[in-house]
Amino acid sequence: MKMGEIADPVQLKEEGNKHFQAGEIDKAIECYTKAIKFSKDKKALAVIYRNRSACFLKKENYNNAVSDATKAIDVDAADIKALYRRCQALEKLGKLDMAFKDVQRCATLEPKNKTFLETLRRLGAEIQQKLKTTFSTDSRVQNMFDILFADESDKEKQEKAANNLIVLAREDAGAERIFQNNGVPLLMQLIDTGKPDMILAAIRTLSGMCTGHRARVRNSLKKILKVCGQVPDLPDQLPLTENTQLIASVLLNKVYDDLRCDPERDNFRDVCLKKILKVCGQVPDLPDQLPLTENTQLIASVLLNKVYDDLRCDPERDNFRDVCDEYIKSKFDPNDMDKNIHAINTLSGLLQGPFDVGNVLAGRQGVMEMMVALCGSEREVDQLVAVEALIHASTKTSKASFFISNGVTLLKDMYKKTKNEKIKIRALVGLCKLGSAGGDDYSMRQFAEGSTEKLAKQCRKWLCNPTLDVRTRKWAVEGLAYLTNDADVKDDFVDDEAAMRAMFELTQSKDKTILYAVACTLVNCTNSYDKKEIIPEMVQLAKFSKQHVPEQHPKIYEVVRPLVSLLNTERDGLENFEALLGLTNLAALNDKLRVKILKEKALPEIENYMFEEHDQIRQAATECMCNLVCCKEVQDRYLEDGNDKLKLLILLCGEDDAQLQRAAAGALAMLTAAQKKLAVKITKVTGQWLEIIQRLCIHDNPEIQHRGLVTVFNMLDADEQLAKKLIECELLEILTFVAKLEDNPKKQDAINAARACLSRALDSGFIKPFSN
Repeated sequence: MKMGEIADPVQLKEEGNKHFQAGEIDKAIECYTKAIKFSKDKKALAVIYRNRSACFLKKENYNNAVSDATKAIDVDAADIKALYRRCQALEKLGKLDMAFKDVQRCATLEPKNKTFLETLRRLGAEIQQKLKTTFSTDSRVQNMFDILFADESDKEKQEKAANNLIVLAREDAGAERIFQNNGVPLLMQLIDTGKPDMILAAIRTLSGMCTGHRARVRNSLKKILKVCGQVPDLPDQLPLTENTQLIASVLLNKVYDDLRCDPERDNFRDVCLKKILKVCGQVPDLPDQLPLTENTQLIASVLLNKVYDDLRCDPERDNFRDVCDEYIKSKFDPNDMDKNIHAINTLSGLLQGPFDVGNVLAGRQGVMEMMVALCGSEREVDQLVAVEALIHASTKTSKASFFISNGVTLLKDMYKKTKNEKIKIRALVGLCKLGSAGGDDYSMRQFAEGSTEKLAKQCRKWLCNPTLDVRTRKWAVEGLAYLTNDADVKDDFVDDEAAMRAMFELTQSKDKTILYAVACTLVNCTNSYDKKEIIPEMVQLAKFSKQHVPEQHPKIYEVVRPLVSLLNTERDGLENFEALLGLTNLAALNDKLRVKILKEKALPEIENYMFEEHDQIRQAATECMCNLVCCKEVQDRYLEDGNDKLKLLILLCGEDDAQLQRAAAGALAMLTAAQKKLAVKITKVTGQWLEIIQRLCIHDNPEIQHRGLVTVFNMLDADEQLAKKLIECELLEILTFVAKLEDNPKKQDAINAARACLSRALDSGFIKPFSN
């Protein structure tokens, strides 16, 4: 506190009152603020807040006036002065309903106060008028447009008004009121404002109004078409949001739906179809072309596909195909290469849209030959169009054989010789697509072993190069989307962390057409695609009739991941059991498969199923573990302290189920052979260890007996004290009995193991040699 500063809240309040009466409002606020700082009494503090609220009312700072009055009311709910001051402030803020509640409480406390009664009557009348105005649709519509056209209107209010207008337009009554209240011209004015958000709101409102109403459609169509035709990258265009033209296209589709029963429908459709085909055929590098963005032609292809899918009967589809066929034929001209390029580019657009139509037209005489011939042209624009057409035309594997025999060499030459990066990357994708034409059918690999890996490596290199533009890197993902059908490519790509990260970063770009290629790549890498069921009888029949039979890639470890995914408590017991059997068989084949199983994090799940109460599942899990214990990673888990893994294995050896005993004893024998510390650890995890080991050594099953005796040998070899303990117990008699058995092919492994144990004990000096 500064020297001379007053610290008495009562005195400060009195000073504030004097300043207020003198009209010195700022000084009064200062005194009240200091008094609040030093006051400790709640009631006195409430009075100060109430007084400062009066000051804020004078200053027209209504928010602070409401805040201070509320603080006073919190202390005393019947503080009539604070209630009325808050009422006054709320009224100024336009919150009439809240102000009405406050003055209503004041009138209840002082029923004869004329000021309160007059305020109560006035606010009640204003609220009724406001409600009447608010619920008047015409007034709502006009109010929304007033807010939207106001230059200085609050942005949040404008967004709310735009959304309300859109919602209103979706209702028949609301749409009619907008239309009758000069709505269409006003919406046209919104489009002409040049504000992207306003244009989008206007298009959405028109969409709601025009649904099922032909008269409104005809009044709106020209403006909608104007919006559809805007090219944002060109000068003097309407500013649009990213979604405006898409919404306009959806609205045009609704127009088409509304004309289904109109005699002009067919003509409307054919005219629109030819216009779309014209857009698809544009080649930006040629003169006198329509101005386009990078995505315009792809959007046109999507629109063609949408129109074709919506056709209801074969005659309509035949007409669609005939119009496209006629259009492409009309562009072929042996004396004008530019027209030929336009025809092939149109076909390319169809192949990206309604593929069945494009595929039929691609099979027309002379079309494929023209595409191949363009690849050999010296003009880069011819090569660019031809390569993209080849890429799109080879989507179906039934057509791939033609391109393999005619186009691969040209694509390779273009890839090696051209300096144009656009053509180079497209030629590579063409090779990628042709190289993966057989899908995962190993017998239909189109290129030599290792070629697809080289193509994929180049794609990954481009993908990870940040100096390349997004569109070029997108083509690299397109290539990987095809090549990841190959198991080798798939493994290399998944292991390439930089490439994976680059692909995911690419999805954040504005070009959302990248997402499909990324999704396809992920589907391939995760084996998430559907596969046709192969019936053995049909395979034999196909071989007999010399038909092609698909062959799977020899790298069978691809099945590990889907099998591991079945080790889930949400799966049923049969799925768990079958998955464990499959993994057991795979783990028995080689180290690479065992490592693959561990890499897929299957080990914890397998360990959990060893505790399962279901006998068959527990047995399958133990058998799988038996095949995995030769891996160092698994051995290390058994060496860790603080778990019951080794104890469980020993106890499973003591179960009555022979198959379970066999698997557990095998795992124990291999573990103790690989890690001597585990041989010693056996004696510490359970007091039943010796009894269980002895039972194994005298088991009727020769395999189980052999595994028990091998475990004993490992224990004798691991530690001298442990070896002495084993020889001094009944185990020596068991070993002697088995070792003295006559040689028997069925039990020879067990007999040899017992003799090896005695030999080891003899070498250690724990027993003396037998006398003759």
